[in-house]
Amino acid sequence: MKKLWIAALTVAASLAQAQAARPVVGTYILAERGVQVVEQLQPGRVSHLLYAFLLICGEGQRKEEAAACAGRPNFSIAPHADQATFSAAFQRLKARDPQVQVLASVGGWGGSDPFFHLAASAAGRAAFVKASTDWLRAHPGFDGLDIDWEHPGNNGASNGVQLGSPADGGYFVQLLQDLRTGLDALGRETGRRYALTVAINTTQEQLRRMPMGPAAQSLDLVFMMTYDFAGPWTRQAAHHTALRSGKPGADSLEKSVADLKAAGVPVAKMVAGIAMYARAFDGVKADGSYARPWPNDDGSVPYKDVAALKARGLKPVFDKATQAWALVGDGKYVGYDDPRAVRAKVAFAKRAGLAGVFAWELTQDNGEILDAMATMASPAP
Repeated sequence: MKKLWIAALTVAASLAQAQAARPVVGTYILAERGVQVVEQLQPGRVSHLLYAFLLICGEGQRKEEAAACAGRPNFSIAPHADQATFSAAFQRLKARDPQVQVLASVGGWGGSDPFFHLAASAAGRAAFVKASTDWLRAHPGFDGLDIDWEHPGNNGASNGVQLGSPADGGYFVQLLQDLRTGLDALGRETGRRYALTVAINTTQEQLRRMPMGPAAQSLDLVFMMTYDFAGPWTRQAAHHTALRSGKPGADSLEKSVADLKAAGVPVAKMVAGIAMYARAFDGVKADGSYARPWPNDDGSVPYKDVAALKARGLKPVFDKATQAWALVGDGKYVGYDDPRAVRAKVAFAKRAGLAGVFAWELTQDNGEILDAMATMASPAP
């Protein structure tokens, strides 16, 4: 029995090494948009898939989880039928592509409020670690956890309740340490190595709230949400996912990498974020102010619909300062990741020594963004 256990660990370690050597080409998949996108993925297209989202029961839970969480312990994982559906689909995908890693992302915008409560005590953290490892044990199609706590120190009152304090940064680090310990214990039981990652807002304001150097010690990867730098929540219309800062100190992918590196995060753990959607504004004036988001309340446009905007007379414009593309015309500004911008981000990621690139979110693409991301796996020029 001992020899079999050692052999299993050796196989798991070899697979983990092969996965680690493979550049990251990852994408989130939003469960509510259906499992078909997983069934259609061909081998080699991605290295990492992130299922969004697992939601948490207990204090701070969303009102939508009230029925699913009834009678369940605090800080357990809310059950939903699609989890079993996706788990089976991921296992089929891994039969086609054994090297792909599938992570369960917990929280997200609107689903993060329980983190503010559970992370603040050893008992709360222990309850969540137990629930998470139990969930992974029951869903073998998954290879680890992605913590998408939005955001330690300030939840933006996403559910109408303002949460966050300066203590959250330390609780964030402790939660990740406890999860790493729990995942390692589960790995000794199952003969697998479970990944632990985070998705983080990389604006300078948010990075001041999180001690990312200590946090990174528990992590395999840091998915940098280097998008949504502009939107209905900002006063100025601007490109929301620029490679470079248009003016000194402005948020961008390049600035985010520099800030995280200064905080002590190894560049080899950083994954650059790419948007498979645009952010659009209407009534834009010369000073950058705008009248309203467009063409909907949050100004978001899936990349697969961007081409239709060109047919409406909007013209593509390349900004050398930010290395980013936008559609402009008739008082409108639509910032988006053009495939050429994605390839530039990939080239930057290679030069900087990053782990790779990832995107939000696969159903918004028509294949062109993922094709551009795939150049991460080609040799550097």
